[in-house]
Amino acid sequence: MDQTPIHLGEHQVLRVTASSQTALEIESTWQPGSPPRAHWHPHQTEDSLVLERKLTAELEGVRSVLSEGDELQIPPRSVHRMWNAGPAVARARWTITPPQQTERMFRRIDRGLGPLSSLRFLWQFRREYRMGQPR
Repeated sequence: MDQTPIHLGEHQVLRVTASSQTALEIESTWQPGSPPRAHWHPHQTEDSLVLERKLTAELEGVRSVLSEGDELQIPPRSVHRMWNAGPAVARARWTITPPQQTERMFRRIDRGLGPLSSLRFLWQFRREYRMGQPR
């Protein structure tokens, strides 16, 4: 299992803690920053547990602040985003089921995306990641 840190932008770093055909487990740290783009997953459930500090989550347009020990389940086809609106680094555990190609997708983001590669990325990982609203 590759435990090389994965950067999902300037505010979030992931570390894969377990990977199987049934689940992808990740530990994520967030630097303070602004909200990412809202997105959704056609077939995957995300379960998050805040380990340190607080995270802001927006699920289907409803914003909440999650504190240490709080859990959040994001069902498939639910528009969401999560970020650290606080002053210090926050940390959470995150489980994605089924994993599909999510780890590969995250590693692709870490390598960087340009305008053309972004379009290819959205097509290649359309079963894992979508922007906008589900139809």
